[in-house]
Amino acid sequence: MQAGRPRFPASQQDGQRLATAFHLAAASGDVRALTRILAEDAILFSDGGGKRLAALNPIRGADRILRFLAGIARKTPALLGTEVRSAVVNGLPGLVMREDDGAINTMAIEHRGGRIVAIYLTRNPEKLRHVRF
Repeated sequence: MQAGRPRFPASQQDGQRLATAFHLAAASGDVRALTRILAEDAILFSDGGGKRLAALNPIRGADRILRFLAGIARKTPALLGTEVRSAVVNGLPGLVMREDDGAINTMAIEHRGGRIVAIYLTRNPEKLRHVRF
């Protein structure tokens, strides 16, 4: 076993539960729930491909991710998706979200020890052409 790596892989079912809990907490602005779900050293990656709004650089740390999400909720709440379904995204537990305008976003997570350690948001329409809701 490598140092810092879990002995047993995290389950897909636990990941789906965390992804859903994350989305519900983010959409409702429940900072306490988000704080419980995110690992302190979590990292968020987003990809808009220059065509959709996204963070230009990875966002490192739960505190910064919380501030980023608060900004999204204030400026463009539709980014959190008005319709959501569970999905496996690039082999990871996640969600497919459809905004009011029909735009599709995906979110995948990596988790360890019952907390989210990485979030991958994809908003780039060219990378999402094959995704159906």
